[in-house]
Amino acid sequence: MPKEKASKRVNCDIRFDNNPNGIFKAGDTASGSISLTLAQPKKVRGICLFITGFAETFWEDKVPHGPKNKKTKAQFKGREDFITQKSYLVGSETGSPIDLATGNTYYYFRFNIPPSAPTSMEGKYGHVRYLVKVALERPWKYDHNFQMPFTVLAKTDFDENSSNLKKPIKVEDQLRFYCWICKSAPLMVKATVPKSMYTPGDSLDVLIEVNNLSKEDVSEILVKFQKVVKFLSQVQVIDSTQLYAENKLIKYETIEMQRTSSVAKQANANFEKHFLVGPITPTEERQSKILKIGYEINILVKPKLSPQRIHLTIPIIIGSVGAKTEEALEIAMSAGVAKLAEGLNRDQPTAPPPPYDENQSSLYPLSSLQQAYARENSSDE
Repeated sequence: MPKEKASKRVNCDIRFDNNPNGIFKAGDTASGSISLTLAQPKKVRGICLFITGFAETFWEDKVPHGPKNKKTKAQFKGREDFITQKSYLVGSETGSPIDLATGNTYYYFRFNIPPSAPTSMEGKYGHVRYLVKVALERPWKYDHNFQMPFTVLAKTDFDENSSNLKKPIKVEDQLRFYCWICKSAPLMVKATVPKSMYTPGDSLDVLIEVNNLSKEDVSEILVKFQKVVKFLSQVQVIDSTQLYAENKLIKYETIEMQRTSSVAKQANANFEKHFLVGPITPTEERQSKILKIGYEINILVKPKLSPQRIHLTIPIIIGSVGAKTEEALEIAMSAGVAKLAEGLNRDQPTAPPPPYDENQSSLYPLSSLQQAYARENSSDE
């Protein structure tokens, strides 16, 4: 439901027309209303409306720097904008101060979401955010800022009828164990999925075939259905020095993990594992330049007594979600956007005080989007 932003003297309620959850698809036209209520007259330069959509990435790591390649901490940052609209509902950027009367006033907005916009996402090292922001600009003081996040679900352009996406994918590997100079017969493992593309509601079936000719037991096989998120940066900051540098950070999120039973030495075994694809963000490799989302089946074969392992990976494509409202809402919740509104900044100063007086009002602590994000996700791994 829409979250109301209010101060002691100013109340601003931002709502979308016929869309109480604020969930849209890329390419949609969004519209809504702004209800502004003042408990007392207010002097402002103008009421500014911002519609923004952007991706940001940020993380820290140590890099070789200085004499003898001594490592030092560096910050990596990236930024990409998808929607940047600014307009004035009242006043202008260069106009004289205006007195707003006590009471309630309605304003209306309408904007188009680009067809190529990526899906909303909140993560520890980056996010994709869409916001409607209303600012009561007071250059001599603190602006009153009211922000309402909304969710965008990307359109995927995969051809679901493509024969390549319907073909089975098969991966295999083998492992030999050594005792002094003697080499054992191989442990061979093969994994197959019937196709590469799935949509929410599908069953993702994995067949694992084990041909263990070795004299080592296999204790278990771990099968993970996981999300792969790639964060890319454009800028590297060391101390106060900023330079252009492209870097990449890859993080894995386990959606579901299943285990098999053991496989005895010199024995064969087949296993079938089934994963139900829930309402998750579709694969997005092209919508954003700095934040990309993929999926894979990861298989880890663990011999009982040897530290050696077999790793198998099968890339999976997740297509666009259906039109069901409950599915879209679940994706929005899984993307983490529900908690975004709680940490958004309220007020910020833009200029020194003017030569005329205005009654003081209580100020709210300044908090940037990145600070709000870091606070909300400080407990994440």
